[in-house]
Amino acid sequence: MSRRIVLDTDIGGDVDDALCLALALASPEIEVAAITAIGGGSRTRARVASKLLELAGRTAIPVFAGCRVPVLGGSGIGSSQQVLGDGQLEPGEEPPIEAEHGVDALIRLFEADPELELVMIGPMTNLAVALMKEPDLAGCVRRLTVMGGHLRRVAYGGHLFERGVDYNLCSDPQASLVALRAGISTRLVTADVTLQSWIREADLELLEARGTPFHSALARGIRCWTPIQNKIFGGAGCDMSADNVAFLHDPLALAAVYDERFCRFEDLEVEPVIADGVFLTRECDEARPESFPFRCATEVDAEAFRLYFMDRVLGFEPGPVAA
Repeated sequence: MSRRIVLDTDIGGDVDDALCLALALASPEIEVAAITAIGGGSRTRARVASKLLELAGRTAIPVFAGCRVPVLGGSGIGSSQQVLGDGQLEPGEEPPIEAEHGVDALIRLFEADPELELVMIGPMTNLAVALMKEPDLAGCVRRLTVMGGHLRRVAYGGHLFERGVDYNLCSDPQASLVALRAGISTRLVTADVTLQSWIREADLELLEARGTPFHSALARGIRCWTPIQNKIFGGAGCDMSADNVAFLHDPLALAAVYDERFCRFEDLEVEPVIADGVFLTRECDEARPESFPFRCATEVDAEAFRLYFMDRVLGFEPGPVAA
C-alpha cells in the first residue's frame, strides 16, 4: 500500500524541488495527495508545480498557493523574480491552481486523513500558520519529513559553513520554531548530508536525451539553475566540482519517506532554537524539556542514491498531456 503525502515546496528557485517532484511521481511507494507552494511569488510557484504535473500527465493532483511572507511579516520568502528563471514556465503562462489557500488546504486534508504524511522541502511557514490557526493539527500529521537544518558539520568544496547556512529553516526562523516544537513525529534530513549528493553532466545529458516534454522541462530547469548554483557556492568560497550540475537535497529527503537505506539514520534529541536571530537545530546529549526526539540523517551513500534517482526518473513514463 502506498503512503499518501502532501508535498510542501518552494519550487521555482533551486531546481531540486522539481527533481523531488519528479522522484515522487516516479515512486509507486508513495501517492502525492496534494502540493502546497510556499515563498515569494507563491502563486507562480504553484503554477510551476501545476505545469510539471501537466507534462507528467498527473493533473488530478491539486496544487495550492500558500504563504508569501514569514510569520512575523517582512518582504517575502525568497525571490519572486527568480521563479520564472527555472525554465519551467513561459512568461505569461498560467497553468491552473486551486483557489483555496495552502494553509487552509493543509488543515482540511490532515484533519480528514489520519494516515497522511507531510513532506516539507522549503521554508516551514505554511505549517506554522496552520498550527497557529488549528493547534490540534499537530496530532493529525502522521509523520513530518523535513529537508533542512544544520546538525553537525556542513562542508562542501573545501569550505566549512557556519550555522545558519540552511535556507529552508533559516529564511523564516519563527515558523521553523513553531513547526518543529509542535511535537509531530519528525524525520530530519539536513544540509550536512544533502550537500554530499548531486547529479552530473552525464546525468543531465541522459535527461535531455529521454525526449519527453516532462524530462525536457526538468533538463531545462537544471541548465538554468547550474550557473546560479555555481555563483552561490563559488561566492561562499567553495571550489565547485565541474561535474555538479544540481544538488539532490530535496529528492534525498523525499526518498527517505519510503526507503531509508541511502542514509544512516540516528534517533537523536534535538533542540530547535533561535540564537542571535538564526534558527538552529542543536543536538543534545540527553532528553530535556527543550529537546525533541527526531530521526536524523547523519550519513549518505551519495553514489548509490544518484544512481537510484536517475534510474527512477529516467524510467518514469509520463501520462498523456492534455491538448
